[in-house]
Amino acid sequence: MTILLFLAVILTLACSSFCSGMETGFLSVRRERIIHMAREGSARAKIIYEAISNMGRTTTAILVGNNLANVCYSSAASALVATFYADSPAMQVVLSFVPALAILFLGEFLPKLLCSARPLRRLLWLAPGWRVFARVFMPVGAAVQLVVERVLPNRETKTKMTPESVLKILKDRKDGVKLSDFESALIGRIMVLRARGEFVIPETLLSALDDAVV
Repeated sequence: MTILLFLAVILTLACSSFCSGMETGFLSVRRERIIHMAREGSARAKIIYEAISNMGRTTTAILVGNNLANVCYSSAASALVATFYADSPAMQVVLSFVPALAILFLGEFLPKLLCSARPLRRLLWLAPGWRVFARVFMPVGAAVQLVVERVLPNRETKTKMTPESVLKILKDRKDGVKLSDFESALIGRIMVLRARGEFVIPETLLSALDDAVV
């Protein structure tokens, strides 16, 4: 029983550390670099690109996995301490701070520090692990998100932004927005292409440069 509790502590701590590091890495990595590597055929980059392309589901899966790991870690660590010091409640209270410090440093601070320093390298190295994690927790996260949306519906009214309204905003500089003519033309061109249902590719955006020069 003691060995099982010890293994549970190690595995849940590793899972918590993995979730914390991946979350920081996804938010820190340069998206352009991942896209370039994915187009070059990197299988690991494709895994990361798929994750950062839908950060809503990715973040939900990470939160579910991280919270579940932390709860299991706390339970297993408390049971392990109680096993060794069953006759000493005072020692149980004192040693309860050790697992808390371990999860704080090894499960939160250290992985976030490592993945924020070199996010691309860390993410590519952890990509196979994320693929397994996503297969398990993505459906769970989607189910949790669906339940939350049903229980707490979003009652905020979202204003529909049309291409005409965006162009009007870009032309009106009274609100203090400082955009160059090229930026205004580029954004306007993207909105027009979206309204037409056309793909936004570099070739179709060249006319924005012509409009700005003219």
